[in-house]
Amino acid sequence: MICQKISDEVRGKVKQSIYSLHQHGMVSGDPHKGNFILQGNEIRIIDLSGKRPSRQRKAKDRIDLERHYGIKNNVRDIGFYLLIYKKKLRNLLRRIKGKEKR
Repeated sequence: MICQKISDEVRGKVKQSIYSLHQHGMVSGDPHKGNFILQGNEIRIIDLSGKRPSRQRKAKDRIDLERHYGIKNNVRDIGFYLLIYKKKLRNLLRRIKGKEKR
């Protein structure tokens, strides 16, 4: 669900915060609206996962930004494709077992 009440300026700051986090070797792990604080004219990220960054975790952060904020993911790297195909494989195995896909 995309949060519609957030301005494009704030979305841009959220995106820049996550990309800056990635450049410094960290990941959010769960970038939803409850994990960002607007303080003055700045965005603060709280509740970082503390997990070791990987290409897949960075891709998950970017995909979650798109899902929660409508911030388009323009990076289609190996981490992105690994994450996508891992999910497709899990859903295929779930269907084979007769379970609903997630």
